[in-house]
Amino acid sequence: MGALVGIAKNTFRESARQPFYYLLLGMAAAALLVTLRLPLFTFYDDTDMYKDLGLSFILVFVLLSGLLAAATGVAREVEDKTAQTILSKASGRWQFILGKYAGVVAAAALATGVVGLIFAVAVYYRVELDAGVLERSYAQGGMGEQVAAFRARQWNQAFTVVPGLVLVWLQVSVLSAVATALSTRFSPAASVALSLVAFVLGHLTIFLEHAVAAVGGILEPVAQGVLAAIPFLEIFNINLKLSHTILVPWGSGPGAAAWTEVWAYVGWAAAYAGVYAAAAIGAGVLLFRRRSIA
Repeated sequence: MGALVGIAKNTFRESARQPFYYLLLGMAAAALLVTLRLPLFTFYDDTDMYKDLGLSFILVFVLLSGLLAAATGVAREVEDKTAQTILSKASGRWQFILGKYAGVVAAAALATGVVGLIFAVAVYYRVELDAGVLERSYAQGGMGEQVAAFRARQWNQAFTVVPGLVLVWLQVSVLSAVATALSTRFSPAASVALSLVAFVLGHLTIFLEHAVAAVGGILEPVAQGVLAAIPFLEIFNINLKLSHTILVPWGSGPGAAAWTEVWAYVGWAAAYAGVYAAAAIGAGVLLFRRRSIA
């Protein structure tokens, strides 16, 4: 266990120190801040559109940072001959792969948290920017219940991004597991490319199911097997619901949803992410066991 934790910590530090890590986080923060004041022409729903757009920005940039770290970690250790040294110190190959993956996921969690905090603050102020003249006057110098209600709406909108950020991290974790498994056999470039293909196909599984059903014949079991190997990523996509919903304790009122319902959904998504990531890492361990690192 000590070796596993050590590999995870070292991988986390290496991932968080990479130039592309800071570059992608900076690009995500810049995209959020640039679009903060842009009119989105949605007829009083600009805040909702900004939340949806912001979660998509964070997913893209954090995903790229996670895939690059996951795809290069194992390959770099093997090419530099450091993997042989690590494995010779009472570290099993499964610990090596799992430690690498855990470090990448931790770095992705840090990236999601940092950019997510910027995004939540931006959403808070976006509500004020998109408010009408009367509401903005409450925010700037009003008093009483109207001000409290307006501030409560700002806080509510800011906190609604938190479940979305968790789902972003879970999606990145699943695809990082795929990239880690692929990196045991493929080059970093090929691992990133194949992981991005899995990302695209993972959001098209609903359409692919109809295509597989139309195949028929002896090829149908093969097509079903390929489809089963593709992660179902739409389970992590509730941006639309989060963007256009006010979250309240019990979900009463028009356009409101209960916090418990949203977090229950996030829990199911986390369970799926855990099962799929475990299967992907298990496959990566089996592939790595067959690879010579001498």
